Amino acid sequence: MQKFYLVLWTLLLVPIPANSFPTTYSPATSNIHPGKYELKPRWRVNDKCCMIPGPVAFIRYFSSSDIDDRDDVLGRLDDFVADDKDSAVIPGRRQFLFLGGASAGALLPGLFSIHIDSLNASADENSVIQKPYPDSFLLQSNADGTIASKVSIPLIAYSFYKTSSEFAPRGLALALRGGVRHYDMATDYGNSDIIAPLFQKYFKKGKIDWDFEEEKDELLQKLDLVRQKADSAYKNETKTKSFRGTEGQGRNNLFLTYKLSNAEQSTDPAAVRQTIRKLTSKFGTSYLDLVSLHSPLTGSSRRLATYKALLQMKEEGYIRSVGVCNYGVCHLKEIVENGMPLPSMNQLELSPFNTHGPIVQFCKQNNVLIGCAAWSRLSSADGPVEKWEKLGQLAKAKGVTKAQILVRWALQKGYACAPRSGTKSKLERIAIAENSYGGVVDFLLSGEEMNLLDNLNVDYKSGKLGRKDGWKEEDVKGSDWEPSAC
Repeated sequence: MQKFYLVLWTLLLVPIPANSFPTTYSPATSNIHPGKYELKPRWRVNDKCCMIPGPVAFIRYFSSSDIDDRDDVLGRLDDFVADDKDSAVIPGRRQFLFLGGASAGALLPGLFSIHIDSLNASADENSVIQKPYPDSFLLQSNADGTIASKVSIPLIAYSFYKTSSEFAPRGLALALRGGVRHYDMATDYGNSDIIAPLFQKYFKKGKIDWDFEEEKDELLQKLDLVRQKADSAYKNETKTKSFRGTEGQGRNNLFLTYKLSNAEQSTDPAAVRQTIRKLTSKFGTSYLDLVSLHSPLTGSSRRLATYKALLQMKEEGYIRSVGVCNYGVCHLKEIVENGMPLPSMNQLELSPFNTHGPIVQFCKQNNVLIGCAAWSRLSSADGPVEKWEKLGQLAKAKGVTKAQILVRWALQKGYACAPRSGTKSKLERIAIAENSYGGVVDFLLSGEEMNLLDNLNVDYKSGKLGRKDGWKEEDVKGSDWEPSAC
């Protein structure tokens, strides 16, 4: 059916009264992989009518040199508008195709997935995602900026941060039941020795041995429901193929992120190599999907040498993507200045309370996916009271939790999000379901609501926040301290 729509769009020649469309739209994120139906104001046409020749749009679109897979077009309507350049006039390529499709949707309501009445004409830079895809792409560039590889990554993970070894196995079991496919782990989390054997079992059998009879029916029903929603979203997705080795299907379905501690960073490539080989052996897999440096606090020589060693391990097939955490613009530029490609992802302590504008802008301009944790009082110190109350008011109006609002905000921003939750209390266990992809897919944050969240930014520093995620108490130099500071 989508092929029919595409052909029909290319045959249309429809005049559009520009003054009836206050703005036109392009993705809120870079061309990495915007969410489905992701639309935002970007450029304005003049007040005259515009003729949109469909066949020309079709030819121009498919002659695009963008990195997006051509086969991905039919499944991702957002790719029709994936040109991300500011312009005061129609710049060509995908905008032509989008305008043709939009006008067709206005004339033929009910036939198309995107309708004119679903467009948000607010003049901000936030997206409106009706039903975002659950994954994005990690792009690994060559030193000259060209794309060397592209790896699919589920956007919402389950993080083992601050989950004790006692409760980590239960967290993994519940997250797997809830359809979570991406797991965020780190040496500094202190629980990998406990959960690694469980991943080994899952990779071999496609399941782990866990007695769900002990769990409440309410929780199991929530987990099963969110899993159905996640599986439905993934059913048309291309599954991750086995990168190397002969792991079972269980491995192919999961994405493992692992962060090397500062102590594991080394100027000796052999030491870094040994660390990675031990990790793959411990988890019972021949590769890890994403390995990141947990912080830049070790100094230039160690972080650069470790990063270079990880790139070599990627070439050898033990790592699919190389990332960093808490890197500022100066740390990222340092990589380029030393002749190496930028990382696939930079995970930041990022939230509406601290949006890291300059770092995010640099990463978007250079195809570096932004990762963040869903910040809440469950995992950190109390936040700014007045701002937190506004978040609570929005959550109440939406009928969801504050954490769900933060996860959805991250999803609509195009960020990879790693919420964490323990399993000691009922609320924590239910939060595993609520904060998964299936738990946030059924509500929408409007452009106005996204603006409200963005205006909560007070540059709430890590030193004040109280989290220690990749650093120790002695590293924190006062309330204004940031690990990404240059």
